[in-house]
Amino acid sequence: MAQLLAPSTQWQMTLPKTSTYGSPIATKMWSSLVLKQNKKGAAKSSGKFKVVALSENSTVNRLENLLNMDVTPYTDKIIAEYVWIGGSGLDMRSKSRTISKPVKHPSELPKWNYDGSSTGQAPGEDSEVILYPQAIFKDPFRGGNNILVICDAYTPAGEPIPTNKRHRAAEIFSNKKVVDEVPWFGIEQEYTLLQQNVKWPLGWPVGGYPGPQGPYYCAAGADKSFGRDISDAHYKACLYAGINISGTNGEVMPGQWEYQVGPSVGIEAGDHIWCSRYILERITEQAGVVLSLDPKPIEGDWNGAGCHTNYSTKSMREDGGFEVIKKAILNLSLRHKEHISAYGEGNERRLTGKHETASINTFSWGVANRGCSIRVGRDTEKNGKGYLEDRRPASNMDPYVVTALLAETTLLYEPTLEAEALAAQKIALNV
Repeated sequence: MAQLLAPSTQWQMTLPKTSTYGSPIATKMWSSLVLKQNKKGAAKSSGKFKVVALSENSTVNRLENLLNMDVTPYTDKIIAEYVWIGGSGLDMRSKSRTISKPVKHPSELPKWNYDGSSTGQAPGEDSEVILYPQAIFKDPFRGGNNILVICDAYTPAGEPIPTNKRHRAAEIFSNKKVVDEVPWFGIEQEYTLLQQNVKWPLGWPVGGYPGPQGPYYCAAGADKSFGRDISDAHYKACLYAGINISGTNGEVMPGQWEYQVGPSVGIEAGDHIWCSRYILERITEQAGVVLSLDPKPIEGDWNGAGCHTNYSTKSMREDGGFEVIKKAILNLSLRHKEHISAYGEGNERRLTGKHETASINTFSWGVANRGCSIRVGRDTEKNGKGYLEDRRPASNMDPYVVTALLAETTLLYEPTLEAEALAAQKIALNV
């Protein structure tokens, strides 16, 4: 991200009081994503995301009308889509339930359960896993008062299951030392769009390759930009939902995109990224395109996909903050292996020292250097305060893990003076 601005006043834990819960975002982009249109012509815009369906008869129109129906004038009941992380730690699951009236806070919602044996999270003989609602967002697909509910998962005895990384992150972010420093995060989520049947990047010739990298980054044109409608639809859907999305752009490899979320404070960074990923999965589902968070989807001279994490504390943002940033970098160098092990599966294929990455085996830092583990911006150096960018996390990283680990290492970890001195000498850092 170019810079970290002040966080939004809208927090992930509650819905805005001024919200009117209007219709979902209007869009007409799906016509460019399908190969065949209804011969009777497109229906008039209903102010909702359109369901992509191909048919020659009016059945589709009737089904679409029902799917896009706003039931708000007819009932106080709403639909809550409970969303959680599955057994791989990356897959997202969800199911729907009716709630008797609109809600503004997750504490108003009941706990729920699911079959953990079907998601790889529990044995068949004791398969019940309990969902705890943690954050709510407006539902851009159903509209009205309907909501998306980010949940974490527990055993019936109340213990977090192994894939519940939010629980530990919440503990770290509730530590007084961390709370007092008001940690901000700005996360740059890169992703790759794949053709559904061949699992090859969108816009690439099947079994072949486009021209070399160079003309695709932030580009426009049918021969350079592939998947813009999906990116734009996702952008609007996130804004509607209340996610603190701050921008988007086409990436260096064709068929690859990035969006940024933040600045977010503490645990909300993870909630917002996970909800934004869920919305992106749903949009690519409708478009008939596969979403990939593989950190190196195509081998060879092609950029990988990361999830650069911009980070600052209150002390870093105040006068004299650059010295605090350098102390944080020192701590990060001492725990490089711990961070790498938690920064995403398959990251060794991406962190090669090429394609704007540092080597996975060596910690480094620099000002305006995108080939380092940690980058500090020119403005931060000039102003003597600001933020740092951790460029190591892979696109498939867990944001709860990464954000909590950054806070823990920079605010709670206390290395010995001897270790600090040796590390400072090793990475040429004067603190």
